[in-house]
Amino acid sequence: MLLRASLFVPLLVALVSAGGCGGSLDPITTITACPGQPLRGPTSDATDEPAMLLIDDFETGKGDLPKNDGRDGKWVIGTDGSSGVLVHESSQLCVARGRWSGHFAAHGFTSWGNNWTAVFQAPTASNGAVPYDARAYGGISFWAGFGSDMIVDFAVPLGVTTMDNAWNGGVCTTTCQDYYGTTVPLTHEWRRYEIRFADLAQAGWGVPQVPIMKKDQMVGFIIWPLQQFDIWIDDVRFEL
Repeated sequence: MLLRASLFVPLLVALVSAGGCGGSLDPITTITACPGQPLRGPTSDATDEPAMLLIDDFETGKGDLPKNDGRDGKWVIGTDGSSGVLVHESSQLCVARGRWSGHFAAHGFTSWGNNWTAVFQAPTASNGAVPYDARAYGGISFWAGFGSDMIVDFAVPLGVTTMDNAWNGGVCTTTCQDYYGTTVPLTHEWRRYEIRFADLAQAGWGVPQVPIMKKDQMVGFIIWPLQQFDIWIDDVRFEL
């Protein structure tokens, strides 16, 4: 098991799979309160993928998504407004790939907590959601891990919103945000996760309930931990 470093320390790791070891090494660094180093392949594993698949690798250092395959959205925050501390930012402190990653952390909130959504299309002038046609894709992948040593590992709720359940989609009223979700068991090490759209479902409390997700009406990729958390995320991509 790789230990997390207390100072910036370069490490070399190689991809290990059932078929053997990868042929090249990829140096990365970590600091205190960063997820531990991932066991992963060369950087080319990501950069050789079609640009249209990339949702955000945070390399611009801003909250805007790269303009790929008609997307022009950004990361937006939802918060219950209670007296807590909230962080949602692009950061160079802890990365899985490249020089930047996303950081989402909170503590002290007492109601429904906080969510962070990569909205695929820029909203209207009146802040209405705009649908994105994601029928070409079958899922979303990303690298993620917990930072703070004070956070106990847990399964983080996340998924996708559509016009049927987004709070500003014009369909739901007082019972919005019952998005199509699942949970992923984050740890204190960088790991790659993939969620498939076919495996996502609404929790059942929202109105309306739409059992079959309308992939051509997709709004965004949402992370909704609810409780105290310190999450780092990187290299968010659509999967075919």
